[in-house]
Amino acid sequence: MRKILYFASLVLLVASCSTKPHFTITGNVEGLPDGTVYLKLRSGTQVTTIDSAKSVGGKFVLKGTVVVPEQYGLVLGERKQVGVMVENKDITVTGKADDLKSLVIKGSVSQDEMKTLDEKSGALNNQMHDLYGKYSEAKKAGNAEVMAKLEKQRDSLDDLQTQVMKNFIASNPNSFVAPVILQRIQYGMEADEIDGYLKKFSAEVMKNQVAKGLADRVAVLQSVAVGKMAPDFTQNDSIGNPVKLSDVYSKHAYTLVDFWASWCGPCRGENPNVVAVWKDYNAKGFHVMGVSYDNDKGKWLQAVASDKLTWTQVSDLKGWGNATAAIYGINSIPANLLIDQTGKIVGRNLRGEKLRETIAGLLK
Repeated sequence: MRKILYFASLVLLVASCSTKPHFTITGNVEGLPDGTVYLKLRSGTQVTTIDSAKSVGGKFVLKGTVVVPEQYGLVLGERKQVGVMVENKDITVTGKADDLKSLVIKGSVSQDEMKTLDEKSGALNNQMHDLYGKYSEAKKAGNAEVMAKLEKQRDSLDDLQTQVMKNFIASNPNSFVAPVILQRIQYGMEADEIDGYLKKFSAEVMKNQVAKGLADRVAVLQSVAVGKMAPDFTQNDSIGNPVKLSDVYSKHAYTLVDFWASWCGPCRGENPNVVAVWKDYNAKGFHVMGVSYDNDKGKWLQAVASDKLTWTQVSDLKGWGNATAAIYGINSIPANLLIDQTGKIVGRNLRGEKLRETIAGLLK
């Protein structure tokens, strides 16, 4: 009798394991070289391999379990990766290895949502691509008037594309695609705006790794919001001397901490404006401390000289690995903070006329 009961329990255990929610990704990709394919998940700066499988004749099978739907990277070879919204379903991937954009992914409801949104966004991307071609032609011809007109059209399309994504996020707080889209467009957003979206997400959506990462980002941005004290840091100047932030701002009425890089076009475009404000208000108590996200010292110093940046310049020459990125939540440049003589942050991301107006008002 005991053997019968044991056997019955074993059967139930096996049955329960086999019915545990799981995903199976079955691939049939024409032209995919034999080798190994990977399914990877990014969480912050960490990338974890969830599963791998041998691909033979373009066919492979990946398996696993997810807590909630997430966007994974399906790696099909060197520099060949496609995003897949994975949920506990049977998912198929078909198409050609030399045209990953046309891969057909079926079986995931979240992937279907992503595809619909990407199609709307893709139409705008095509229009912007056409503008870039026309802009290049105008630039070669030296036609500044046409270039300016095309830039306005590009900015208009970019704003429209962002609005399409914002509308989706606001209208679909229960969608696991929503945090992925928010991640795409959150560069330059302040904490309140990001947090406003997150607060509307369902509890299940907030289990998503991307959503958790955005919540962590909000916490960092809130810690360096206007009214907070600027976290101190020390980095070397161009000749290797350590410079402490607090030693700089304590000597001036207001200090603009300017995060930039020689390779950043918008940063270089904003530099003349900062130079002009510096010239007009430096004698009245305005100072600038440049923090470069370069990793090539020669290019950094060349840009400093070319743009006539005569103020304090520091860098740890680690590019995006610059220590201030984690401290201040910097994930796009140009970015800046305006700090008063006590170390309190009184402004963020002040550019163009806004910078001049702010400094003029404070030093009036």
